Amino acid sequence: MRCKQLGKVSAVFTAILVGFFIVNPFNGSSQNIEFGLFLGASNYYGDLSNNSIVPSQTHFSGSFIGRYNVSERFAVKGFVGYGRISGSDENSTDAVMKSRNLSFFSDIIEASAHLEYNLVKNSTAYSANTKKVIPYLFVGVGLFNFNPKAEYGGQVYELQPLGTEGQGSTVYNDRTKYALTQLCIPFGIGLRKKLGNNFSFGIELGARYTRTNYLDDIGGTYAAKSVIKSTHGDIAEALSDRSGEINPDGAIFAEGQPRSMKAIDLYDMYFMGGITFTYIFPNAGMRCPRF
Repeated sequence: MRCKQLGKVSAVFTAILVGFFIVNPFNGSSQNIEFGLFLGASNYYGDLSNNSIVPSQTHFSGSFIGRYNVSERFAVKGFVGYGRISGSDENSTDAVMKSRNLSFFSDIIEASAHLEYNLVKNSTAYSANTKKVIPYLFVGVGLFNFNPKAEYGGQVYELQPLGTEGQGSTVYNDRTKYALTQLCIPFGIGLRKKLGNNFSFGIELGARYTRTNYLDDIGGTYAAKSVIKSTHGDIAEALSDRSGEINPDGAIFAEGQPRSMKAIDLYDMYFMGGITFTYIFPNAGMRCPRF
């Protein structure tokens, strides 16, 4: 039910946003349509990022983008992309987090709509000989799908179905399994410049603020292992607390202790940054002149 509601919110926002700029009486001379690619890297901030961004956990990301330049200052962009995020307590400098010994990776699929604001007027950016660089800010709304996984005993397991914090058990009724499709708020900065008559090159750095603490399957406290085992089995019990794998005295965490240890109490975030390359349709989206 929650995913359907988020989908409706995103669809309504996108329809209103695009509709507003199509009907609003902006000067048509700067209206152009672009389609192209975004290629770059992805990373994340959460419980397994050592309270920072870990460069070694950077992965490839890519997307299709479409942009509608609606005025000298504004553009609307559609973004459909892929990225991977991952994290491990091996990278932590904190002894307690390191002893927690958890890890994950997840593929991210995102569909979002962005509103861009040009910091420099775009009135001549599409003339044949322009050398203008257009810096811009953007913010938007979208939906993304994720599915945290971990390797154990030479096999890869999906973590959400295992209820590693007691989700889905009759003992922890207040702990429900988190949805794998969630709302995100993209925001960031970019630069773009026209190359020749019909191509544009750019650089974009963006963050996605989410409404979940479970990008990495960690968001609460440890549950009783006996409950996890009776509800979801031996693998779920093993992946709920992996401290015993590296501590000679066995597992060091007990029911009720924090499993989430982020220094800043924020929802998890993921990041996408890279280059954009688009083809410009110079006459597309332009209005007929008024007489």
